[in-house]
Amino acid sequence: MVRDVIGVRINSNLHEINLGHVKVFLIEGKNGLILIDAGLPNSEKKIISYINSIGKSINDIKYILLTHSHVDHFGSAYALHKMSNAHIGISENGIPYVNGSKGFLLPVAGSKSLKNTISIKLFPVLLKLIKPKFLKPDMKLKEGIFPAEVGVKAKIIETPGHTKDSISIYLPDPKIVICGDLLRGTDQKLEAPPFFEDYVSLINSVNKIKELNPDLICVSHGKDHSVDDISV
Repeated sequence: MVRDVIGVRINSNLHEINLGHVKVFLIEGKNGLILIDAGLPNSEKKIISYINSIGKSINDIKYILLTHSHVDHFGSAYALHKMSNAHIGISENGIPYVNGSKGFLLPVAGSKSLKNTISIKLFPVLLKLIKPKFLKPDMKLKEGIFPAEVGVKAKIIETPGHTKDSISIYLPDPKIVICGDLLRGTDQKLEAPPFFEDYVSLINSVNKIKELNPDLICVSHGKDHSVDDISV
């Protein structure tokens, strides 16, 4: 049994699964589960352990939706897809980076701090160690569209900036946004992530999220906060 995974039920149909380095999210629909992101490679046992703990099984996953194409977000998607036969969705801009046609998408440092510089240089070494597997998405995530089959009221929001292919997911009842790496949570606030490709696009995407006026913003790294705690 996997014991080092922490899951939190945010509301009746949304769960947060803390894998350590990164968090993923699970949406319960009337006809199955939607997994938002898949963590680093070899995270599948932790994810399945949490799914089993809420009385569900791997076969209940109908969709795996990826907020963007960094390896800590799609790393276990291949293994989970093989076990569940779930559909895999990502922005069209991210497909070449998860199917191998362009290689892995490397993070771009938002600042030239020593920590960020070291992280960028070590990333190729990390890839060799964790050996992620490429996969073939069968669904292109686009603005406003969300799989209706599972019975969840939600929308895809295109939110580039951290990466060109970044998307967020808006759940209107209650009003929650799952924003991937668009923002990072500290104990006190939501701030810009340490890595981003285009700061202007990132700010525009953050303003797009603000206009939705969600009650809660769920982030992949750090603590979730209300929209009032955005400090970008």
